[in-house]
Amino acid sequence: MNKPAKPTLGVQLIVKNEAELLPRCLASLSGADEIIVTDTGSSDQTMDIARAYGADVYAVGWSNDFSAARNSGLSCANTDWILVLDADEILQTSIESIKDILQGSTAEAYTVRIENWLGSNPEDRLYHSNVRLFRNGQGYLFSGRIHESVDPSILKIHGAAAIGTSSIEIIHLGYLPSIMSAKNKISRNEQLLRLALEEEPDDAFYSYNLAVTCCQDGRLKEAEELLRHTLGHAPLQVSYRPSMIRDLCKIYLATGKVKALDSLLTRELTRYGDYPDLHYIQGQSWESQGLPDRAYQSYQHAVDTSSATAPRRAYVSEQGMDSFRPLQRMGVISQQLGKQEEAARLFHRSLQHHSLYLPAMQGIASAFQQLEVPDEDIAGLLIQLSGTGQSAARGAIIRTLYELGAYKVIAELPPELFPLETDTVLLILSSWVSTGKYHAFRKTAAKLRAQPLQLSPGELDTETMRQLWLLEAVCTWELGEKLQQEKWLQSPAELRSGLLFIDTQLSSEAVLPQAAVADSGHSPLITEVIRLAVKLELVTLGKLLVDRFPAHTGDLAEVLYEEGWRAEAGELFIRLVSSKEARGSTLRYLGEMLADKRHYAEAADWYRLSLEESPGDEAASAGLALCYLHLAELGLGEVANSFKGEKAHGPLQEDQAAIAHSIEVLNRTPWHTAWNYRQRQRGADLSL
Repeated sequence: MNKPAKPTLGVQLIVKNEAELLPRCLASLSGADEIIVTDTGSSDQTMDIARAYGADVYAVGWSNDFSAARNSGLSCANTDWILVLDADEILQTSIESIKDILQGSTAEAYTVRIENWLGSNPEDRLYHSNVRLFRNGQGYLFSGRIHESVDPSILKIHGAAAIGTSSIEIIHLGYLPSIMSAKNKISRNEQLLRLALEEEPDDAFYSYNLAVTCCQDGRLKEAEELLRHTLGHAPLQVSYRPSMIRDLCKIYLATGKVKALDSLLTRELTRYGDYPDLHYIQGQSWESQGLPDRAYQSYQHAVDTSSATAPRRAYVSEQGMDSFRPLQRMGVISQQLGKQEEAARLFHRSLQHHSLYLPAMQGIASAFQQLEVPDEDIAGLLIQLSGTGQSAARGAIIRTLYELGAYKVIAELPPELFPLETDTVLLILSSWVSTGKYHAFRKTAAKLRAQPLQLSPGELDTETMRQLWLLEAVCTWELGEKLQQEKWLQSPAELRSGLLFIDTQLSSEAVLPQAAVADSGHSPLITEVIRLAVKLELVTLGKLLVDRFPAHTGDLAEVLYEEGWRAEAGELFIRLVSSKEARGSTLRYLGEMLADKRHYAEAADWYRLSLEESPGDEAASAGLALCYLHLAELGLGEVANSFKGEKAHGPLQEDQAAIAHSIEVLNRTPWHTAWNYRQRQRGADLSL
C-alpha cells in the first residue's frame, strides 16, 4: 500500500525592519509548503528579502496589537498545519522532520522547545516551551495584545489533551543584549503591556510580563512588587506560575532578602520539587548565609531532578541547572571545606556536561594547583578535557591558566595549537611581558598595530588596541628604557599624553608635588599602570612608579595585597597609617590583616573607619561583626576559666558554643579577599 501523503506545512511570521535577521530565519525553512510574512510597516529591505526567499508578503497597518497582526496572516494560510516563528528565530528541526511528526497525528497542536540566547557564552541559554504548531482551518486565533498565544483558542474547544509535546527546536536570538537595545524592545513591550493592563487590569499574565520587563530594565523593586501582587491573584494552575516563583526568588537573592526567599521556597518546592532552578537558587541562598552543608544538599537536589523517574514538567529553565551549574557549586563548597580531591571530581563531572564551562574549568585547575600539581600538567589536563579544535576551547584554557597566574605556561604554549586570536591576544602577550619575552612581544605588537586584521575572527577593538599600547609602555619601562616619541605618535591621543607624562617623570630626579600630578589629569592612568605592572609580577616597576608618584602609594599597597604580596603591602600600609593617608580599600585590608593575626580590637577600629567611608561595604560589615564575635568569644573564655571546678555545661558554655557557631557561619561568607594558591604562597611567611 502507498503511504498516505504527508500533511502540508506553512510557516508564518510578522515582521518590521528585520532585514538583518530575516535571511537567517528564512534560510532555515527549506521545504516549507508556504511562507507567509505579514509586514507591519518596514522601511528597510525586509519585504524584498522575504520575497527573494519565496514568501508571500502582506502589508498591514500596525495597531499596537501582535494578535491582530498574527491573525491577519492566518486568514491567508492554505496549508494543513501552521508553524509560527519570529524573524529573530531560527528553526533547528528540519521541515521534513516536522512533517514526519504530523503524519497521522491526532493532536490539534504541539509545543516546541525554544532556546533563548542571552549572551555569547555557550551556557547563556534559557529554555521554555510554547505552542507554535497547530492545525489550520479550525478557527484557531491568537489572543493578547502582546506575548500573544493561540493556546486559549485550542483549549476552549478541545482541552489540554489536544496539545502534544514535540521535539521541535527553535533558537531565539531576540534576548541578546545587542538586539534588545537596537530594537528598543524593553520600552516597546512596556508600552504595550501597560496599555493591555489598562484594558484588563486584573490580567495576571500581563502583570507578570510587566514584571519581567521591569526586571530587564533593572527596576527590581518595581518588578518585585508586581510579582508579589500577581502571585497573590494568579490561579495555582496557570503555566507561568513556576516562572513567577523563579523570577521573584532571583530578585530576592539579588537584593539580599534571603529570609523572604527561603520562606517562599519552603512553600513552593513542595509544589515544584522537580524544578532544578528553584533548588539551585535555594543553594545560592544557603551559600550566601554561610551554610555550605545545606547549599550542597540543595545543589544535589537540582542534579537529582535530571535522573527522576517521573517526567519533568516543561519549566522555564537556564541551561545546566540540573547538571554543570550545581555540580560546579558543589565543587566550590568542597574546596572551601578543604576537600580538594572531591572538588576536582565534582568539577570534572561538571565539565563532562559542558566541557567549556569556564567556572568549572577554573575550579578543577585551582583544585589541582592546591594539590601542588605542576602548572604544565594542569595545562595538559585542560587540553585533554576540552581539546584545542575550537576557538572557544582555546580561549577557556588560556583564561583559566591566566587566572592561576601560570604566565610561564601560557608563554610556552605551542603557537600551532594556540594561535593569537582576538579574545586571547592580550592574555598571551601579557604573559610574554611577565616572563621576559620582550623581543617577541614587541615584534608581535608592532605587526598587530600595522595589520590589525590578521587575527581571527577579525579586527581588534579599540580597548584591546589601547591595552596593547599600555603593555608596550610597561615593557619599555621594565627594560629601563624611555618611550620613543616618534613611535608613540601612532597611539591614541588620550593615552599618549598620559604615558609620555609618566615617562618624563620616570627619567626625572625630581618628584612632582601631589597637586601637580592631580592637576595633570593623569592620576587614573598612573593607577592603571601600577596595577597592571603588579598583576604581571613586575613589582619593582610598580615600586619605581610610586617613587615618582608618592600620592599613589595606596594604589600600590592595595594591588600588592590583592595579588598576595602581603609583607610588601603591610610595609606600605604602615607608611600610609603613619602619614594619615590610609583611605578606601586600604582601611578594609588593614582590618583583614590584623584580623588574620588575631588582633581583633585593632582590626575592628579599621573596619569602623572603612564603613564610615563606605557604609554599604558588606565585606567590611562582615569583618567587623567577626571581630566583635571573636572579642566576645575571648571574653567569655576568660570568664569561663575563672570558674574553675564549676559545671562543664551551663548557660556560659551555651553562649560560647553559640558564638563559635556564628563565627563558623560568618567565616563561610565571602568577607575576606580571596587568593589563589600562588598568591597565598606569596604571603605564607607573613609576620607583622
